[in-house]
Amino acid sequence: MFYFWRTGEKGELWLSGGGIRDAYSRMYPDGPVCSEVSLLADRDMLNVSFVLEPGLSPSDKSAAEKRFREFARELGFSDIQAGWIREDRLQEALTTSTIVRLPLAWGVAAWVLVAVIRMGVSGTLLATAFGLAAFSVAALYTTERGSEIRRWFRKLLGKRP
Repeated sequence: MFYFWRTGEKGELWLSGGGIRDAYSRMYPDGPVCSEVSLLADRDMLNVSFVLEPGLSPSDKSAAEKRFREFARELGFSDIQAGWIREDRLQEALTTSTIVRLPLAWGVAAWVLVAVIRMGVSGTLLATAFGLAAFSVAALYTTERGSEIRRWFRKLLGKRP
């Protein structure tokens, strides 16, 4: 996810929480797993969560927090908050979000049922095609992966980004 951080004379600066997490994980692959990085822009604070593995000593926790703070300070952050989440809670959070528990899944199911009844199969497929096209265009301009795809197309066509 991208987070708005600052506005400068050259425009707005947006940061990727996943990018910061991945960069840290590549620099320190042997330490505790960094599960989430988020920016609380209203408080100018970087928030990091680590997975609390069984048997992890307090000194290991402290060392991981210190390494992340040093890493984040090199990027220009001054206020860094670290937290820990137990691995079983992480797994629990992942398993409780099954498709049956997602309101979006129920909304999509109801939409498909009503669309087939009201518009028939061909109308439903046409509406779905237009919806997917709109989603794809929006994803190209609002996601990090979409930016990568646009850069790849520009490079393929020989245009500069």
